[in-house]
Amino acid sequence: MKKILFTLVLTAFLFNCETPEQSKYNENEIIFVVEMDANEGKSEDDIAKFSKYYTDAIDNTEPNSLGWGFYNSGDKVILIERYLDGNAMMEHVKNISEGGPLETHFVKFMEHFTINKIDVYGTTSDELKEFVKPFGLPFYFHPDFAKFSRN
Repeated sequence: MKKILFTLVLTAFLFNCETPEQSKYNENEIIFVVEMDANEGKSEDDIAKFSKYYTDAIDNTEPNSLGWGFYNSGDKVILIERYLDGNAMMEHVKNISEGGPLETHFVKFMEHFTINKIDVYGTTSDELKEFVKPFGLPFYFHPDFAKFSRN
């Protein structure tokens, strides 16, 4: 009986340990900090409810979005988006674009918010920079000197 219990405990331990591959840092993470205004006629309660709705939609649709949060910053709303890499961010844009699974969600997003600027932190490819240009939004890119991001 002790041998069986020991084997079960050891097996559970081994399956819960991270492999070296899993414990690596994510050097490609990109963080978007979006400064927005709540649109006229939207109450703080409207913004809070919609933010929860939209965050849940992203969580359920985009496995390579590492984090997503709306924050009250006085008269501004700050959205912080974390992506596994530039490809994950481009996938997000495809999802919210016409014909994407989150198209109607993004229409509602724009009914609630006006985007003032988007600061992008991390090393971004020229492909990503070109990809976002047609949206006509004020993107500011900030390459990293040093950072770490754990998976």
